Amino acid sequence: MDTNVSKQKTPSALGACITLLAVCIAILGGLRLGIGAPMSLFLGTIVAIAAALFYRVPWETIQKTFMKMISDSLIPILILMNVGIMVGAWLIGGTVPSLMYYGLTVCTPSIILPLTFLLCIVMSVFSGTSFGSIATMGLALVGVGMSMGIPAYVVAGAAVSGAYFGDKMSPMSDSTNIAAAMTGANLFEHIGSMMYTTVPASVITLILYTVLGFHYAGDVTDMSNVAIMLDTLDATFNISIIAIIPAILMLVVSAKKVPAILGLGGCALFSVFFAMIMQPVSFKQVMGACFSGYHSDTGVAMVDTILSRGGLTSMTSTFFIIILAAVMGGSLMSSGVIEVFMEKVLKKMIKGVRSLVISTMVYSYLILFMSGNQQLGVIMGGVTFRELYDEMDVHPKVLSRTLADTSDIFAPLVPWSSACIYIMTVLGVSAAYIPFSFLGFIVPIFTLLYGCTGFAMWHKDGTPLRKKAN
Repeated sequence: MDTNVSKQKTPSALGACITLLAVCIAILGGLRLGIGAPMSLFLGTIVAIAAALFYRVPWETIQKTFMKMISDSLIPILILMNVGIMVGAWLIGGTVPSLMYYGLTVCTPSIILPLTFLLCIVMSVFSGTSFGSIATMGLALVGVGMSMGIPAYVVAGAAVSGAYFGDKMSPMSDSTNIAAAMTGANLFEHIGSMMYTTVPASVITLILYTVLGFHYAGDVTDMSNVAIMLDTLDATFNISIIAIIPAILMLVVSAKKVPAILGLGGCALFSVFFAMIMQPVSFKQVMGACFSGYHSDTGVAMVDTILSRGGLTSMTSTFFIIILAAVMGGSLMSSGVIEVFMEKVLKKMIKGVRSLVISTMVYSYLILFMSGNQQLGVIMGGVTFRELYDEMDVHPKVLSRTLADTSDIFAPLVPWSSACIYIMTVLGVSAAYIPFSFLGFIVPIFTLLYGCTGFAMWHKDGTPLRKKAN
């Protein structure tokens, strides 16, 4: 053992930078080849392990380090398992369909833009998917807006803002869980931390859409898309206010800060039996939806897109991403690459909390702009900055918030990102929607403001950072 340790080499500052760059290039190359995020991350993991072996780190040490990180990631994985089960039960039990139904019934021409923003928030928070919310609620409301004479790209901007509110805030979102997992933050503490930046930004965004709505308001309205969705939902499910109870229960659990696994597990169990009470479905059918997801076959594409999802199997890709990220991060840590990069590069640039937050934001944006992938910025940001935040006595929920407020919320505003391409394809708009996606521009302003002033910042023990950041 002593012989192995003596042979182990310590990376130079240049070597650490080259290693991290090589990992990023491997991941970016995979993404450009279209092999998907999990397999792209697998390539980056191979490079990280190869680098550790190059620096003569014993395999036992590499394995021990990444196994520790995998162990730390098991809680987010268990949370995601509960979420998959719960979404399947919510869909077959009529919870999500009822939320869609009642949201669409309040749609009126005079408030189409702020209403699009709010309805997409509701849809994304309770479904945990930005893409699904955009493809259903967003698509329907873009059609309504166009019939009023409002440009499609303006309504699309409001839909994207609302959908990505839930993408970063919902405990059912994989983005939310990945941000917490990669930084070591508690899920509900992470969400609570984001409230400080996302809620005021959302209020400002809502005001802007309200003002803009008066400017674009038209007199001619075609509500056919909304009518089709309402009729389809009503014919397929027992739509009822009572069906929303599981969603309310989840909000209560979140507000009460019940431990995530216990709270979401309880909600999932309740949702399973509640589904059998609300809809004419058997226990076997509900459990099937909880495992493999609910498969909608109404014949109406807008409805089927949002309702065909959920289940344990829907979380498989996210499981792989979390585990591979843990192996990659553990390998980089065991080789000393992260420590050297932190000590000899980052610390020379970072002199206090202010520069720490700014550096995190810049790093996250760079990864996002290079890759076009929102999850990669969060994963690499967590791997790179996690120890530095710990060393500077800053709570991990500040790191998780900063990464989510940059990489997650800004992804649909990068024209070459997969999110932007998806939005343009589904909604039939050009990148002209980007300037009207106000939330993605406003949230980071609050992130930067808090980083510079020390407001809504905390030490590791949870006490506020009241002094002005350096």
